[in-house]
Amino acid sequence: MNTKFIAGILFAGCLNAGHASAYIIDGVYGDLSGNGRIDFDSLTTGGPATNYDGIIDLDGASFAEHFSGQILGMSGMSDVLSGIPTGSLTLTSGLPGANLAAIDDPQWGDVLVGLGFLGFDFGEVAYGEGAVAILFDNEQGEFGFEYVGGDLGLAVVEFWGSDGSLLGTFNNLAVPLDLAIGFQSLDDNGALVNNISGVSIYNTDKGGIGFDNIIFNIPGNTVSAPGTILLFGLGLIGLGCAKRKNA
Repeated sequence: MNTKFIAGILFAGCLNAGHASAYIIDGVYGDLSGNGRIDFDSLTTGGPATNYDGIIDLDGASFAEHFSGQILGMSGMSDVLSGIPTGSLTLTSGLPGANLAAIDDPQWGDVLVGLGFLGFDFGEVAYGEGAVAILFDNEQGEFGFEYVGGDLGLAVVEFWGSDGSLLGTFNNLAVPLDLAIGFQSLDDNGALVNNISGVSIYNTDKGGIGFDNIIFNIPGNTVSAPGTILLFGLGLIGLGCAKRKNA
């Protein structure tokens, strides 16, 4: 995988199936309101890269090569996926040494990559050439990520429901636009619909693509607002004063 940044990918040809009342659009990463973020900075265990043969389970989402029922194929040096998941959405790891890896990028920190069929031992030739599947702990209404690497190739992003139904597909040209991209599932009134259980991503870019700063939503994961913190602090002060007065 090249270490230069991919400036973004323009995804076209959105297909929505299985949920006639919702559709998925691509949008601005910075506009997403998700309170969950995965930066993969805990994954490398020494050296420039770390191999992962099994499922990577992180807070709010898990990662592997593909979903059970999808068929793994090859296009040049890259993995491609076909078919649809079978039954309840379930992650499946790739072959040993050809599943996932975390690489230590000097500017991005740890970055997740799929490993192509040549495998981890072939180094940069395989980094970013493999497919990546994401299974969320909770259904999502929006999702986004940042890119690392890439060389003006093609990519495909597929969205899946919990039962393996296809919610939407974005594919076609990979064109330098942005450093990140966001997606939202909307109903006919433009409101978010929490129906995305999983995402699969593969590419035929000759440089390969890595992923960082996955953003999504974790129910109940909130940060106290400054006003709330201030009121809490004033309450503690008042309690202390009352204790001194009664002493």
